[in-house]
Amino acid sequence: MGTFGTGPFSSDGALDFLDELAERPPRQRAEALRHMLGYVLAHRDLLGREYFPDQVVAAAALVAATLPGGEQLQHRLTQVSDEPSAVIPPEPVPDLAPAALEALHFVARPGGPWHQGWTTETDQAEAQLTIDGLTAILHAAHS
Repeated sequence: MGTFGTGPFSSDGALDFLDELAERPPRQRAEALRHMLGYVLAHRDLLGREYFPDQVVAAAALVAATLPGGEQLQHRLTQVSDEPSAVIPPEPVPDLAPAALEALHFVARPGGPWHQGWTTETDQAEAQLTIDGLTAILHAAHS
């Protein structure tokens, strides 16, 4: 049975995504995020087959981690990765904020796939706080 938590990096799928990103040279990470977010937005019908909500949330969180206000996300990465710098793009990527925000809204809109399956009210609230925090950071960079 896999791990699935309410934080942006607290699921097996998110951790697998981080591992894949860590295998890339630092200068290719932003392009990998751009590709992933573009793929999600172009292939919404493949949600649950080719990609999963927790991976989209993790990708949006990585974009947010490079932006002002994303410092707490960098700290969260230190809790799940020996080398958080191995996954964060080396430069801020504000140009990815609109795509990250749109992809995040797609999977985490009210009643969306990210919100399905939480079994307790506490988990539901924590999952919503995760999305609210990411949305605020991404929206500030996009404005």
